[in-house]
Amino acid sequence: MPLIEIKENAIFIADSHHHCYYRNTLEDFFASLLETPKRQIFLMGDIFDFLVGEVPKSVYENKKTLELLEKLSLQHEIHYFEGNHDFSLKNIPYLRNIRCYPIEMQPVCFSFNQKNAYLSHGDIFLSWHYNLYTKIIRNHKILSFLNRFSRFLYPKILQYLQNKKNLTFHYSDDFIQNRIQNYKNKYPITNNSYIIEGHFHLGKTQNIDSINYIGLPLFACKKSYFIVEFYNYYLCFKSKEF
Repeated sequence: MPLIEIKENAIFIADSHHHCYYRNTLEDFFASLLETPKRQIFLMGDIFDFLVGEVPKSVYENKKTLELLEKLSLQHEIHYFEGNHDFSLKNIPYLRNIRCYPIEMQPVCFSFNQKNAYLSHGDIFLSWHYNLYTKIIRNHKILSFLNRFSRFLYPKILQYLQNKKNLTFHYSDDFIQNRIQNYKNKYPITNNSYIIEGHFHLGKTQNIDSINYIGLPLFACKKSYFIVEFYNYYLCFKSKEF
């Protein structure tokens, strides 16, 4: 099966941490995309601050934004990569026209500049305890428990997320090199391939050991995103702000 090609004018958004009630980062941006010609939109995880298909209240509270996203999906080609704040997406009817990629499928290999491009939210190839955490939060029994006691537990979760002030992080100088090596340990990644991920709020591109690493920016604060443009006869990623 041929790889899906990432095309000019494709938009990459990550880590908007949107919620209709307390951090409305997306609705104006999505509305603006309704006015543009057809393009690819890559939603690279943590688009919503808390959206879980098995938790109906989280879907209901973000209904307005999800309706906008559904309209977008009728006009644009949308790819949605599950993050650690938004998952079980296949259970959400508003996303029926969107290609959703759960964490088990990530990274997903696309084609970019005739090279392989490995896309993920970014919370893969991490510590064993983080991997355990990702399994626990997706556990059906735990989500059923949350639903059963949602009147008490759900507001507590939202309060915790709303009070999280630190959305920027500091990393060691060799962080990106280590991320690239993590991918190489799992996949036969050839020279000049691309790794594209969010989660770490980096907002930078680097070429290390002949691998092109694109660390997507945090959309939540400055509404920063990446767009694919032609430059020097090649497609490249350019940083934009809405």
